[in-house]
Amino acid sequence: MMLLRIALRNLSRRGRKNVVVAILIAVGIGAFFTGNAVLESSVGGIRRTFSDNFTGDLSISERSEQSFSLFGPDIPVIGGYESEPVLLNAAEAGNRIARLRGVDAMAYVLSSPVLLEAGTVRAPVLALGVIGDEYFSLFPAPRFIIGSAPVAGRSGWVVITEEWARRIAEAQGHLPAPGDEIQFSLFHNQSFTIREATLAGVIRYTPANNALKTVVIMDGRTLRQLCGYAQISKGTAPGASMGSSGPPGAYSDIDSLFSGKQSAPPRAGNGSQSSAPISVRELQQLMSEAGKAAAGTVASPLDHEGAWNFILVRAAKGADKKALAEAIRHEVQHADLTVQVKDWRGTAGAVALYVYFMQIVLYIGLVMLGGIVLILTINSVVMSVFERTSEIGTMRAIGAQKEFIRGIFVVETGALTLLAGVAGVLLGSGIVLLLNVIPVHFSNQILILLFGGSSLQPSISAFNVIVSLVASVILGLFAWIYPVRLALRIQPVRAIRAA
Repeated sequence: MMLLRIALRNLSRRGRKNVVVAILIAVGIGAFFTGNAVLESSVGGIRRTFSDNFTGDLSISERSEQSFSLFGPDIPVIGGYESEPVLLNAAEAGNRIARLRGVDAMAYVLSSPVLLEAGTVRAPVLALGVIGDEYFSLFPAPRFIIGSAPVAGRSGWVVITEEWARRIAEAQGHLPAPGDEIQFSLFHNQSFTIREATLAGVIRYTPANNALKTVVIMDGRTLRQLCGYAQISKGTAPGASMGSSGPPGAYSDIDSLFSGKQSAPPRAGNGSQSSAPISVRELQQLMSEAGKAAAGTVASPLDHEGAWNFILVRAAKGADKKALAEAIRHEVQHADLTVQVKDWRGTAGAVALYVYFMQIVLYIGLVMLGGIVLILTINSVVMSVFERTSEIGTMRAIGAQKEFIRGIFVVETGALTLLAGVAGVLLGSGIVLLLNVIPVHFSNQILILLFGGSSLQPSISAFNVIVSLVASVILGLFAWIYPVRLALRIQPVRAIRAA
């Protein structure tokens, strides 16, 4: 108690100088509080941007030597494209995961870059092939501004973003409408595949940014055909390609139909095979049969069997996502499934990692700010020691122990930094509330992605208040170490003579 009285008396005696130091500390803590609030909103915003629009909370994908995300290879392949690995047992993995406690919903996704063509608009996009009703029920953020989500069982549909609708409107002179045909193509295995899809609607992502606008969502059947995967139905061997899904007797290599070196399909009424090239009539008949088979494939229900790259998982409200990820890993390992489990950041890949590194830079800036405040506080206490040389020497001369002198400075510095910390938290809270009343808006797409929105709207959290107060206390604990060492070196005789 005596230490506290002496410390408070000393603080009041040096009121003006202490006020200046307290203001500097309060400004530093206030800046720290505001910066931490902005970073908290940034981390939460970027997480919501991806988890509510694309990645869910967790994802299951096939293991591979190359690192892949939902948006493609994390390390681009120069001179070519490397397709994402297909889940070998997607349906089995999904069935096992769905039974786990904490899983709220799932969606199966096929991912591939394709070329979009609508009128004069021709550009590469990232296509996500999905089961429509399953996918759009998993993600709450995308909102339809034109049309609506495709109904269950509908095939051959596509949903584009508002940005793509705007580009098409600029080229065609009018906005695309539900029912319009959009063409997609993909160059794969030295050949082009072209498919048309019917526009079901236009969506707006929240927030809108460059990372989201290059995406189109389409019927999984259509993307499977573009990628060369067959629509797998029950009784069909998994992993069959489009070349093996034709009618009996059909050829997967159309060039062989025009070669006399290959045996042609049986002619009507002839049980033997002919070495002569196929006629135009026979070719038309074969293509008609292949078309009917393809139509039957498209019309068949799209289920969880067959080719999928990802299973996206939405955790139940209040569920521990880390614990759920461990439970999924244990389940798939127990079932000998060669899959990997990633959180939203790993599923988003390099895009989210880039933002994460930028956030680290901001955290480093906050640490440097704390260092500056610490140096200012130490300098202030050192000056206080020099000014109180005679006082310290007199106390030592009348029997004050080193622990007593040390205790005075510890209490003084701790009380000063704690009071300044409280003032800094109040200052920072005021700035945060002001930013919510008068938000700072962004037009730069990098800032929109970094802060998870088009405006800066941080919030006050109990965690941030506690961290800021603890930071001020730690600041006080470090600030007294060097000055106290100086004070304890003062010899009583020299101090009294200096007085």
